[in-house]
Amino acid sequence: MADDDRGLEDTVEMPAITDDDEDLMTRRQVARIFRVTSSTVATWARRGRLPEVRNADDRPRYRRAAVDELYASGYGQGGRHRHG
Repeated sequence: MADDDRGLEDTVEMPAITDDDEDLMTRRQVARIFRVTSSTVATWARRGRLPEVRNADDRPRYRRAAVDELYASGYGQGGRHRHG
């Protein structure tokens, strides 16, 4: 690796995701689907259950595909999640 290439990953900025780029959902929208609080959704994101992305305003958003997958798994429904 050349000296000029060191630290390149530190200088490259990823473009901000806008709500128009994908089918993104707010924390409140996800919470309504699962019938939980917004803070529960935030906890799921922190624990890695639901990947979180940030929009241009640095607000948390969730990809609909990831939400659908989590919902289909039964996680969070009825206050408990299904195993297996």
